[in-house]
Amino acid sequence: MKKYPKILISPGDPSGIGYDILFDLTKKKFPAHIVIVASYDKLKERSELLRKKINLIKIDIKQDNLPKLKKNDLLIHDIPSRKKVDIGSPSIKHAPMIIESLNLCIEYCISKEYDAMVTGPVQKNILLEYGEKFSGHTEYIATKTGGTPIMMLHSKNLKIALLTTHVPLKKVPNLITGERIKNYVEIISSDLNEKFGIKKPRINVCGLNPHAGEEGYIGKEEKEIISPAIKDLKKRGYNVFGPYSADTIFARDDADLILAMYHDQALPVIKTLGFGSIVNTTLGLPIVRTSVDHGTAIDIAGTNKADSSSLIAAIQASINIVKSKNV
Repeated sequence: MKKYPKILISPGDPSGIGYDILFDLTKKKFPAHIVIVASYDKLKERSELLRKKINLIKIDIKQDNLPKLKKNDLLIHDIPSRKKVDIGSPSIKHAPMIIESLNLCIEYCISKEYDAMVTGPVQKNILLEYGEKFSGHTEYIATKTGGTPIMMLHSKNLKIALLTTHVPLKKVPNLITGERIKNYVEIISSDLNEKFGIKKPRINVCGLNPHAGEEGYIGKEEKEIISPAIKDLKKRGYNVFGPYSADTIFARDDADLILAMYHDQALPVIKTLGFGSIVNTTLGLPIVRTSVDHGTAIDIAGTNKADSSSLIAAIQASINIVKSKNV
């Protein structure tokens, strides 16, 4: 087992709180080497604005021996940028720096020179305006790494995975197929075992329609697609149940994970129950990637009001996954 995993952080949009929350990492001693991939100068400016006594140490992402950290030290692989950051005003001018940070983290995780990457929040519209096909971190990273990306949000007491992610609601029904459900359950079961140490996890599957379709009277997806897929999975030994109505499934306490049909069927629930302590982990990838559970929060950027709890939880989750994989 590796004693000290090497973790990369891509902090996201510099106009939001992604840069603010990095400075709180000095308050916790992680059993890992953590390298931030961002603009040294922009981080320096932000630390001075927020009056943080932080010692930013430039390193090269390629170097083998990372320096031992003292109190208030942070390791930075510098992405030089002369573009002025207007805090609270996302701009297309920062898109190249954001994308370069992401790409470097992906590259060095694929090569296994680093063990995991943690992502901060971005403004998707800025990256789309720049010309990147960016519906979200999950999808973008998958285009670079391969695999079948599955978004899983988890807190201490709840794990939720999504069958569909950043797509318009009207497109969701056409994306719900028996093969997709079976493929996702197979990947989720394998990753929960390998990365979280949950042997033969129980997965409860959510219906699409109110009351899980009421036997076909309020929609036929459950009867014609979801139930047959679950039946087939059970025959093959998977511990999967449902479909359950979305208005009751989250009140049950008998599952290791809930598989929801679409983004806003699940995220309002888990974010209401545990906002700030939730981690977004992407299953189904050949690399380990975790993320914060919040957006750029541009209204409080640069004010010292941002909460770093989710970033700290995401880093700790990545470390735990790496250690579990290397046992």
